Amino acid sequence: MRGPRRLVAKAPVICAAFLCMVAALPGCSAASPAAGSAPAAAVPSAAASAFTVTGARPVPPNGSQDTHAQTPKAACDSAAFAADEAVGIKVADGFAVAGFPASADLLTHFLRGKGTQVDYPAGSPISKKALSSGAFRAVDNEVQEAIFSQLRDGMTPVRLSAAQLPAVAFESKSSDLYWGFRGTQGLTVTGSGGRRNGRYVGTLSYVIRDSYGFPASDTLHGFGAPMRYLQTACGAPHHPGGAHWFPDTITVTVPFNRPAQKSTALSVVSGPDLSPYGLHGGCMPVSRSPGTKGSR
Repeated sequence: MRGPRRLVAKAPVICAAFLCMVAALPGCSAASPAAGSAPAAAVPSAAASAFTVTGARPVPPNGSQDTHAQTPKAACDSAAFAADEAVGIKVADGFAVAGFPASADLLTHFLRGKGTQVDYPAGSPISKKALSSGAFRAVDNEVQEAIFSQLRDGMTPVRLSAAQLPAVAFESKSSDLYWGFRGTQGLTVTGSGGRRNGRYVGTLSYVIRDSYGFPASDTLHGFGAPMRYLQTACGAPHHPGGAHWFPDTITVTVPFNRPAQKSTALSVVSGPDLSPYGLHGGCMPVSRSPGTKGSR
């Protein structure tokens, strides 16, 4: 029987034959396209590769939105009103001293009873804190995966359901985010971008939505119950000077940057085992010192 060393000399012949076999397989060619063959697919236009993102998780009705209507028979005792209002002012001042300016502003706005919405735009101090928080980053990662999944499936525009938009819960008690927002109740996401250099690149804008108020279960280290009394039994506008819940938001803007498609590594077509002859997939001779025999 002939040794494998002599077969190495026939490697070019084996390789040529093997390439011809591969060329005959569907979707694989070892030669340049013949003249007159169909032109390559056109590169998508900028408009075709653009995408938009929309999604909303509305704030549901909840106990934070209670007013005097939830306690219509409750009378506002003037002495209790004055005492509880003093507690609220003292807590708001304490937030300011502790370095929680958003919490101080939100509680003060609540005590004034106007009920008008308060919005913190992207780039504001509290927005920057939200952006760097672990709670927001976890939600952002989940949402970006949902967006990327639709883009891979060719779905543009991208539409996210409420179930795909988790509420952000700020749970660190040493943060302005906790004392001002805690567990938020709604989320809106919008965004846009395009396909550039093999990647989906764009910008996402999150609007974290909340209802600032005090539900019956919110004790907040002792000052929750007095604030609820001001919101319901003494709530404005039924009671002049009373407190009132209000909607508030934080807007956070982040980049979106994902690969446009999975890795397109060339698949190897199964063929005869040529390793004993110094060949590997692609029919290139394995580098070997002169005089070394092939091995099985």
